[in-house]
Amino acid sequence: MSADPQAANDTVLSRTPASERPLARRETVRTPGGARGVRPPRSRPWDAISWWYSALIVVPLLIVTASVVLRSAEGEKRARVLVMDEYTGAVLPNANVSLGAATGTTDSMGLVRLARSGEAMPLSASMAGYTAANADVTGSGDGMIRVVLRPAYVDGTLRDEVSGQPISGAKVSVASTGQATSTAEDGSFRLEGVAPGSVVSIDAGDHGVVEQTVGQQTAMTVSMRKTIVVGQILATGGTPLEGAVVHAGTVTAVTDAEGRYRLTGAGDAAEVLVSASGYGDVTAPIAADRVVNATLEQTVIRALYANQFTLSDPVKVASLIEQIDTTAANALVVDVKQDSIYYDSQVPFFRQIDDDFDGMIAPLYDPAELLAQLREHDIYTIARMVVFKDPIVAEARPDLAVGDDVTGGSWRDYNDAAWVNAFNEELWDANIELALELGGLGFDEVQYDYVRFPSDGDLTTANFGPDYSQGAREGAITGFFERSSERIRPTGVKLAADLFAMIALQDNDQGIGQRLVQIAPLVDYICLMIYPSHYVEGNIDSADGHPNNFPYETVLETLQRGEELIPGTAAKQRPWLQDFSQADETRREYTADDVAAQIRATEEFGASGWLLWNAANVYSVEAFPDSST
Repeated sequence: MSADPQAANDTVLSRTPASERPLARRETVRTPGGARGVRPPRSRPWDAISWWYSALIVVPLLIVTASVVLRSAEGEKRARVLVMDEYTGAVLPNANVSLGAATGTTDSMGLVRLARSGEAMPLSASMAGYTAANADVTGSGDGMIRVVLRPAYVDGTLRDEVSGQPISGAKVSVASTGQATSTAEDGSFRLEGVAPGSVVSIDAGDHGVVEQTVGQQTAMTVSMRKTIVVGQILATGGTPLEGAVVHAGTVTAVTDAEGRYRLTGAGDAAEVLVSASGYGDVTAPIAADRVVNATLEQTVIRALYANQFTLSDPVKVASLIEQIDTTAANALVVDVKQDSIYYDSQVPFFRQIDDDFDGMIAPLYDPAELLAQLREHDIYTIARMVVFKDPIVAEARPDLAVGDDVTGGSWRDYNDAAWVNAFNEELWDANIELALELGGLGFDEVQYDYVRFPSDGDLTTANFGPDYSQGAREGAITGFFERSSERIRPTGVKLAADLFAMIALQDNDQGIGQRLVQIAPLVDYICLMIYPSHYVEGNIDSADGHPNNFPYETVLETLQRGEELIPGTAAKQRPWLQDFSQADETRREYTADDVAAQIRATEEFGASGWLLWNAANVYSVEAFPDSST
């Protein structure tokens, strides 16, 4: 064994014989005298290390390296995991991924490499704004594992459809989860944790409410048009008009003491209809700024009544038209339903009754021809329909009639007429359909009569059902008016109610379900039946004797006491007045002067007109104001 340490190292690190190894490089140097010499080889620090020391260092390193390579070759590989957006297919950087115990974050290409084995391993991927994905992964290959994450957020922007300006402060919510937020100053919003198919609701105040299904989208731009209409309604002369009703489609608003209103939910309506008791209607377009102001002109309705027999006789109709044309009268109350319907109605309920019990529909005139004739003379038309005193319906449908506990059949009044039971809502809807049909035919107004429970009969045997209390009666009649108002008044047809005069003198339902304070807000006109002959002595404080003999005082005091019950409703008052006599030892015959006195009382009170009742349609024309009034 050579004593040269360098020779010993070469023996360990190389298997080449010494005779074949290249000679060590020698360097030539110049001596100070210029002679050339050979520089001895430089020694290295490790030249002094013996071969066995080298073995102690190198061999373990080789073993470790071989072990790592061997383990890799036996199955440990690195899986490539690609994370993408489920909706767009875009790669998702910075997603958190775990595979077994290994974790990592995706790079800019949406990729991460994680160690995997041949055994099933749990894989999880998550990212802010996305629903986490979890699965078990099997196999030992180094192929690509694709993971899709479903977005769980929605970014949106809310703008005004007309101006394009952002809408701030709108409430944005998801009803299914209860999540909610509000739009920022720039109209933007974000909702987290939104599941596919969720419905996003946006309540933007004056712009209304809109709902939109998320679907497979993470961004939405919503444009909304203002649904509110505002303005002021004035009477001629500039006085603010309180209580005017503004309609747009099925939504309504009522003006305040300053005549101002705020109508919400108008949507895409192009115009509004403005009406007020005692005033002519105005229809006005809705401008882009959603402001509609209007001025209404006062109108006074002075009507005569025409029964079915007069209406079936062209000569009598012509006579009434002449009386209206030559006096201050300007309207006609037309009988359309009392027991029978006097024209060919198409309302299914009443047609079925007619099929089962002849006489329900008994046409006596053509309403289209009649209305055309009245329109030629600029006559305001009122359709009078009796509601709950409906004997033919009661006979055909005993299930809808007031029962009789004694006979087991239908209860009957003193005139042997059966009544239908006002608690049955099927009757409500049928009569409302008839009223709507009348409006569609062209009548200006529908007037309900006998809209009450019966009073003239032996009620001790009447069966109305389990609850016939005052509260129940009022609830039924008021409920019918509420439903009627909701469906009829938005069409522009006026709604009026014939009511017992006594409900203005005493604040109760008089046993018939009519309560003035409840009904008045639901109609355009209150038609109290102020027939002085029907009062009893003591009803009217200002009458020194039977009210029949004090027609002016009776009418004026009744109207005034009604106004005391419901202040501010004078313009809704348009009473029935008496142009007939019901004389006896305490009640005198009526003359034209008595009719004129009643008319004078309505004018001094400030009512919106009057209706004159004479069952035979024979009127005291000389009592009317002349046509110039």
